[in-house]
Amino acid sequence: MKRSLSAAALVAVAAVAFAGCSTGESGQESSEGGRGPITYAQGKDTSGELQRIVDAWNADHPDEKVTFVELPESADDQRTAFVQDFQAGAGAYDVAGLDVVWTGEFAARKWLLPLDDIDTSALFESTVASGSYDGTLYAAPFNTNAGFLYYRTDLLPTPPTTWAELDAACDVATQAGIGCYGGQFAQYEGLTVNFSEAVNSAGGAVVDENGDASLDTPEAAAALQHMVDGFTSGRTPAEAITYQEEEGRRAFQQGNLLFLRNWPYVHGLASEEGEDSVIQGKFGIAPLPGLDGPGASTLGGYNLAVSKATDNPETAKDFIRYMLTEDVQRKVLTEMSGAPTVSALYDDPALQEQVPYLATLKSALEEAVPRPQAVAYSELSHLVSTQVYSALQGKTSVEDTLASLQKDMQKLIDESADK
Repeated sequence: MKRSLSAAALVAVAAVAFAGCSTGESGQESSEGGRGPITYAQGKDTSGELQRIVDAWNADHPDEKVTFVELPESADDQRTAFVQDFQAGAGAYDVAGLDVVWTGEFAARKWLLPLDDIDTSALFESTVASGSYDGTLYAAPFNTNAGFLYYRTDLLPTPPTTWAELDAACDVATQAGIGCYGGQFAQYEGLTVNFSEAVNSAGGAVVDENGDASLDTPEAAAALQHMVDGFTSGRTPAEAITYQEEEGRRAFQQGNLLFLRNWPYVHGLASEEGEDSVIQGKFGIAPLPGLDGPGASTLGGYNLAVSKATDNPETAKDFIRYMLTEDVQRKVLTEMSGAPTVSALYDDPALQEQVPYLATLKSALEEAVPRPQAVAYSELSHLVSTQVYSALQGKTSVEDTLASLQKDMQKLIDESADK
């Protein structure tokens, strides 16, 4: 059945059509051996570097040129464009830059080609896991991300490594007249990430290795109880119930928090001089604390996948191999302010001097855990954020919240598997 494409997808199709004459059903010139021009689609590149990286490929591959298609900045709009293109088999996107949480859904729906012939030995194992589904690699990790614990070095000489140490340090915050700990606690994907990190850092998992819900465990109970206790004890300021990334960043930069859980991008902004930050030179970064030792961050980033509808899969795979080279990955860090997936770059002394948090980021990535590879991840995340938010507000108990989540998540997982 013919399906209509969204506005974003139609724009991309038009871009491909005007890029050159086409002979294949997808609108691309195809040649023997699965080689020829392709398109690469990803969310908006605010650095401007991606086009230059593509241009360098094109200069060396005049018969296999890549057209870079920028999708909207919104992750939801990107996902809509990909879903509609893949469902229709339109072939507008040969290589797709996917949010790490989409791999499971897209692979399960058989929209992506397996990439087991891509060498990932130089990449972080955690990032490779984020692009795998049911034991097969479907999306190669291009850039990544992990959460940090930011802390005030002028108030605390060393960062906590456990929840108990963090709780004890809150006395310092009280004496300084500031809040102790902030994270992402509003009802959205960020809360799902923070809850997942807490469960993982207690030794548990939101979804187990078999793909089933795993919240009826002591580890999940300890994780949610610690989050709830943060609000009831005052360790987490009451206003943090509305925090997304930016609200927490501003509170920390303005000197109102001792600790903040956030992503690496905060480091540069908090270091800038001006009215927006009063803590230049007064903060450090560390791995997230856990129940009995250092915790585990949730993994973020973009992975590169090949559409099953492509006419030129060999070119698409070679382009992905190019994007994973050390030269391109170095530019991810130095030109795009992103986190590369090639682990050796994190040990480069010159890069460590240029990016002060590089060693800490490496430690975080080595222990990071991908978000659940669920076919219905968006629905699963909504369940988690909605019910955990209710617990943080004190509307439902920890026990009742986890029992409800376990039941509702397993039902969603079972229904998704039957489709």
